[in-house]
Amino acid sequence: MGSRLTLRRRRRTHRLGRKGRAAPSKIAASPPPPPRAGSVSCRSLAGGLVAVFVFGCAGVLSPQGELLRDVFVRGCPSVASVALTFDDGPNGRCTEEVLDVLREAGAPATFFVLGKNVATARNDGLLARMVREGHTIGVHSHRHSVRRLFWRDLTTEDLSATRRAVYEALARAGVPDRPPLTLFRPPFGFLTVAAARAAADAGFSIVEWTVSVGDWEPDRRADDVAAAILARVRPGDVVVLHDGNGTRQRSLERCRDRQNVAEAVRILIPALTARGLRPAPLAEVLGIALTGDAGDH
Repeated sequence: MGSRLTLRRRRRTHRLGRKGRAAPSKIAASPPPPPRAGSVSCRSLAGGLVAVFVFGCAGVLSPQGELLRDVFVRGCPSVASVALTFDDGPNGRCTEEVLDVLREAGAPATFFVLGKNVATARNDGLLARMVREGHTIGVHSHRHSVRRLFWRDLTTEDLSATRRAVYEALARAGVPDRPPLTLFRPPFGFLTVAAARAAADAGFSIVEWTVSVGDWEPDRRADDVAAAILARVRPGDVVVLHDGNGTRQRSLERCRDRQNVAEAVRILIPALTARGLRPAPLAEVLGIALTGDAGDH
């Protein structure tokens, strides 16, 4: 994902906007499970505003009109779980090594993939493995372009192309059932009015994050990445890491683009568990249901 562009936001609660009835093109979310014993309900809604850049000028999105009803930042701070998410893949051996660590630890994750990386057909087996091993696939755009987010039709094209690429890859890999593909993380977490509307039209929920520690920086050691996350992580957090480097994949034989990520995860998961923080599926942490999509078939 590279260094993150500034997304000015005044939102620290788990959700933005209000949840109304789903539009005809969307799949209505099922009610979340009841709060665990001893916890408080996390169905309260955020009342803040989100500052975004619109055609070069700062603009403000408010929850009015339900435009931000499906924008998520974090989960419930009273539930001791966190979500591990990965951007910019799939990237061959780098993604494979992350999947190996997650399987060994029995931890679920969400992979926000780039359509261009998927469409190469070199990573079909990795997409299939994500599904078969219980991980969630999300969309991180097609080309990792921020510029396209300023146009609703271009964002729609990106979402559609990436969703289609994922389903075609899974079909090539022999996965008969399409998993729900309804989570969208914009490149750099950069949100515009046009992108929010395009995502809503296509049945996507937008997912940001609360913990990012610059794991993409060159020569960043795995133990430093893990330590930086552990210094910040709290219950309900959404952690972002990177198993790819944009649309670049420099080697098919070994992991060259994100050499520290798998080892960082290997250190991180047992340390989280020791603190009583359980890595959980993103949808569980956010309190949403992934029941299908209205996308390309």
